[in-house]
Amino acid sequence: MSVKRIFKKNQIIITTLAIMIAIAGYLNYSGRILGKKTDVVNGDDTVLLTDAGTSAVSSDTYTDNYADIVSLDDDGIEASGSATDQGSVGEAVLASSQANDGILAAAKLNREQVRAKSKETLLEIINNTGISEDQKQNAVATMTEMTQIAEKEAAAELLLESKGFAGCVVSISDGSCDVVVNEAELTDAQRAQIEDAVKRKTDISGENIIITPKDYYVADTMEK
Repeated sequence: MSVKRIFKKNQIIITTLAIMIAIAGYLNYSGRILGKKTDVVNGDDTVLLTDAGTSAVSSDTYTDNYADIVSLDDDGIEASGSATDQGSVGEAVLASSQANDGILAAAKLNREQVRAKSKETLLEIINNTGISEDQKQNAVATMTEMTQIAEKEAAAELLLESKGFAGCVVSISDGSCDVVVNEAELTDAQRAQIEDAVKRKTDISGENIIITPKDYYVADTMEK
């Protein structure tokens, strides 16, 4: 076998691996966002939850948020203890809500970072003059699929926001869709509304759509 043929064979293998890495990185970003799946029972329903792999929001975030809560003044406890207690509780709830919103924002950021990295890898393949046309076409097809998935996620999030579910994170991977909703609890009617919206924009069937309220998602994240 000639050196030229060996080089060409190695080039094909390397390019194929690069495409596979780009695909895996993008299609599995939901693994970073929603990670390990856990069953949590809520009334008569079993909700499929997932673990967050978003290290962008560390435990220090929660420490910093709660450190901002104003402590009681020892000298004024007897005079205004009741009012101060109520104020502290309100601040604690606000800090907790801000921390929860931060986790969802970090999940979206992580999704976009993984997507950008995967596209960068594919563009390097497409623009490589030493790559065959077949390999370039495979990379183009992969990037097109990624773009279509991104458009479906964005469309679903926009429709959910128009229905009053702002701040949702929609993640499509391997024919399934995970939806983290910016609500503490969801009624059956709300779940049906969310599922219908996601089906309309993603063409994914209801049995492959997993809907998780943010409180369950955040609690599962903080346990990690």
